[in-house]
Amino acid sequence: MGNNKKIQADEQLLQLLAEQLKVPLLQIARTSELARMTKRYQARLETIELTADTALKLLDNYLLSLKLSKLHAELEPVSVAAVLNETAHELSKLAASNQCQLEVHVSGRYEPIMAHRQGLQAALASLGYVFIEAQTCAGTKEKPILKLAAHRSKNGIVAGMFANFEGLSTDMYRRAKQLYGTARQPLSGITATSGAGVFVADSLLDTMSAHLRVAHHQRQSGLAATFAPSRQLSFEEAS
Repeated sequence: MGNNKKIQADEQLLQLLAEQLKVPLLQIARTSELARMTKRYQARLETIELTADTALKLLDNYLLSLKLSKLHAELEPVSVAAVLNETAHELSKLAASNQCQLEVHVSGRYEPIMAHRQGLQAALASLGYVFIEAQTCAGTKEKPILKLAAHRSKNGIVAGMFANFEGLSTDMYRRAKQLYGTARQPLSGITATSGAGVFVADSLLDTMSAHLRVAHHQRQSGLAATFAPSRQLSFEEAS
């Protein structure tokens, strides 16, 4: 029964990803047409390249989630600050292209967390694709500020992505997960696309026994997961 549920979940995520990938393919087609009409090839080619790269990375992240699910992701001590900074670097071109300000915020020094490094970075980047698109569509006058952030909670170290979302709440996210697999836009409260990146991130984090949830950081709301601190140093000291 459990295996059937897993197969169904994989099929639902693939369907949502297919809906999501229609968007960059349409953008590439329209940008190509515009390039021919305006003869501004260089600028349009850069847009096409960024759009294609982002779509391919989301697809790679989805494939990684399948791989880690089958192999059972091996957790290791990971520096959360390093992963946040690397993810910010990965998202920097997309954020700049969409007039978003991307910040990394780590409140304090933390011991390593138990995670799969590549999987964690892929999950955070997948969230970033959705958050950047959502903030761009919101059409705010001020330049949107997105934060890749970490803070300590009573249950461990929280890491995720945060922004000034009006529609993001625990109830909305719960409804989105219920609609997942049946609705084309389960996250319609924050994005006009399928929001597949959120569910790819959720799938990746699930392989690490971490769970994506609505969280808050410095008056911003977002999606994050809680990770157990590594006890490796304590074991070494004890031995």
